[in-house]
Amino acid sequence: MPKQATRRTDAAQTYQVIDQTDLTGGLDLRRSPTLIGPTRARELTNLSISEPGALKIRSGYAAWSSISLGSIGVQGGVRAYLASTQITVIGWGGGLYLPTDTGGLSTTPVYTGLSGSEPIHFVYDRQLVAVMDGVSTPQKSTDGQTWTRLGIVASTRASSLALSTAASILTTSTFEVKYTYKDRGLAHESDGSPGSTIALTAPRAIVVQVPNSTDPQVDAIVLYARNVTAGETVLRKVSSGTMSTGATSTFVIDSSAWSANAEIPTTHGAAPILGFAVNWKNRWWGKDATVGNRLWFTELFQPQAWYALYYIDIPFERGDEITALIPQGDTLLVMGGTKPYLVIGQTSLDFEVRPSASAQAGAFGPRSVEVVEQGVLHAASEGVFLFDGATDQLLSFDIEPAWRDLVENSASADLAKVALVYDYLNKEVRVAVPRRYPSGARGEFVLDLTRTREGQTPAWTATDRSIGGYIPWNGDEPVAGDRGKLLSWDPAAGRLWREATGTSANGSNVSAQFEGPHYNVGLLRARYLDFHLEYEPSSGTLVLEPFVDDVSQGSINLTITGLASGGAYDEALYDDAVYAGLGRAKAYTPFPLSAAGRSVWVRMVYTGQDACKLFTYAIGMSPEPRPRQFSE
Repeated sequence: MPKQATRRTDAAQTYQVIDQTDLTGGLDLRRSPTLIGPTRARELTNLSISEPGALKIRSGYAAWSSISLGSIGVQGGVRAYLASTQITVIGWGGGLYLPTDTGGLSTTPVYTGLSGSEPIHFVYDRQLVAVMDGVSTPQKSTDGQTWTRLGIVASTRASSLALSTAASILTTSTFEVKYTYKDRGLAHESDGSPGSTIALTAPRAIVVQVPNSTDPQVDAIVLYARNVTAGETVLRKVSSGTMSTGATSTFVIDSSAWSANAEIPTTHGAAPILGFAVNWKNRWWGKDATVGNRLWFTELFQPQAWYALYYIDIPFERGDEITALIPQGDTLLVMGGTKPYLVIGQTSLDFEVRPSASAQAGAFGPRSVEVVEQGVLHAASEGVFLFDGATDQLLSFDIEPAWRDLVENSASADLAKVALVYDYLNKEVRVAVPRRYPSGARGEFVLDLTRTREGQTPAWTATDRSIGGYIPWNGDEPVAGDRGKLLSWDPAAGRLWREATGTSANGSNVSAQFEGPHYNVGLLRARYLDFHLEYEPSSGTLVLEPFVDDVSQGSINLTITGLASGGAYDEALYDDAVYAGLGRAKAYTPFPLSAAGRSVWVRMVYTGQDACKLFTYAIGMSPEPRPRQFSE
């Protein structure tokens, strides 16, 4: 009979290694810490995962504006690309300020009169940039220095008509006369004034006295007339002239040869009070500041012409209102708080409003949307989604507990200011939030698109940056190196910051935190003996804090300084030779005797101003041979 061997079921009581070879899988807050994948992490703050296999300290930031305007936050900002110039405009304390392209900032505003507490939004096209805050009359500028009302208000006063003593070729008829105000610089006219009539009993010229406008943008007056007796129904242009000084301007009508001239404008109303607006399909589209679901649009190619009947009331459900607008090709996404509607335009003249049954959420506010590579990212109470025009894809699944903490503990006014931006140079989406888990302070969630593509799953990190919004420089920049620059504004001070630059926090140390997966040995207990770390030598300090069964084992300083490859040291002593492995080094530390239990995990905190890299780490352990035979 052959001997029957029994299989040993005890764990080998020998030195074993828990090895984590890649630290760049991104955050996973949804699963139990002991179930997350070996590349994922519980905390990644101020760290970059864009290089698979190398956990890097993310790029720093620096003050960009030369001064801080004061102790209240910036209300909004934009980098506007006009036909002949590029300007940066920010709103602060109810005024507009114009920083130079190198960050110079004056304490004197270029315009005042906006709300000092409401968010300020901008929209621009090739000719002009406009500002709106939902409370004040929208203003516009062609250079950032001079600001006037968006549109020209039509006069409510009729002109005064009288007969000249001089003869003319006018027939003995009754004539009606109206006028408009005009800005010759932008070739824009107001709607017509009330009409005045006069009857000619003899061929005489008509003397027209027109009340002058007090609007500083108006520099001309245009006359329109019709022959009532002849049955004309449309007023046509007679002449135009420069508005004179004083209370009135005088014009003379001595001919009725206006049959081929332009009709008087009837759709050139001044802009209503708007919350925010976008430029799409050769028109401007804006949210009404009072009627929450009303979407205004302008005349074709005329961003200052807001006709009183050019609006769409979006049929939102559950009392929803417009929270964001984002153009995407032939579609304008009109976001509500819970769902979007689509305004589809094959041309600039024909639009159709459709609900999007496949979309799962709306957007917090006008800054909570961003176009990312043919899709629209939008942040809402349900999470962060990517909308491709047909379906929504949830991207924030792995940070769901943090997102729920944000939504449940933030005021709606704060959530409405959540800001999204696509940093295309670094291939990451940054989401500035008023509350970041687990700290509860302001910060960012960062979706790294490079690592997301590598792993085929959304890869998130976080930062402790306090950001109110972003100003991307993503247009035609004449200065080399400016294209792709990313500025942010401070929510608690009148200052702009340059993002993704350098390796310091505005000259101070960066603090980066990593918390790895939680490993457990199930029913067994183990002694956790030591720790091994592979890193790239750099300046700064790295503090290791091991936890066993969620009990801290104290802080341990790891030495990460060392010889760098290349440089003066190599050239002087080694004749330009570069020794293999100088770009990687290994740190080692034993664990204290108290490090015994069923689970283990480590937290590492880097403090410094260098581009430190961490590659792999391992924890040495020795498990017990079998589960204990009693209840604990």
